[in-house]
Amino acid sequence: MRAIRTPLLLAAIALAMPNVRAVAQVKVTTSAGDVVIFNQKNLAEHLITVDSVALETAQLAAKRTQNVAVRDFATMLVTDYTARLAAARKAAAEDDVGRQASASDTAGAVGIRALTNLNSLPADSSFDKEFVREQLRLNQQEIVTLKMLGGAAKDDDLKDEIKAALPMHERHLARAREVAAQLGIVIEPPK
Repeated sequence: MRAIRTPLLLAAIALAMPNVRAVAQVKVTTSAGDVVIFNQKNLAEHLITVDSVALETAQLAAKRTQNVAVRDFATMLVTDYTARLAAARKAAAEDDVGRQASASDTAGAVGIRALTNLNSLPADSSFDKEFVREQLRLNQQEIVTLKMLGGAAKDDDLKDEIKAALPMHERHLARAREVAAQLGIVIEPPK
């Protein structure tokens, strides 16, 4: 199966599935025609994986950057992801939730590649710009993903985690755009 890769595809699918929140699992057909199914356990695993890698990335940026705006942004991310990760783990630990990886969810692998790339960069403006670009990508993708896949949550605590994660990613995206402008990063519209 191919993984879902573009925010526009995810948004189009989410719009085509207006009652998705009423079901315990979400079926998505990719542009290649593959059917991907996410259930509550997959969603819990997704939240934990994304938050874990994002936390590690933010911690790296907070240590390596020399730019005050980037450091402040990274510090905010560390605080937010630490809290979100603890809450997501708590929700997943419930008997009726659990965790299960989905072979079609590539968010963790994408995040790890981005983290590896950041680790290879010198601690200068190239690091700062790449970190901010990654934050733009991550938060745009997570907003779309959580809106679409949130319907897989049937447990109230997991639903609450989705409700809390969405505005967090929206704040992060807004702040990433501000920092990008300060760094002179041109933000291209999604393809």
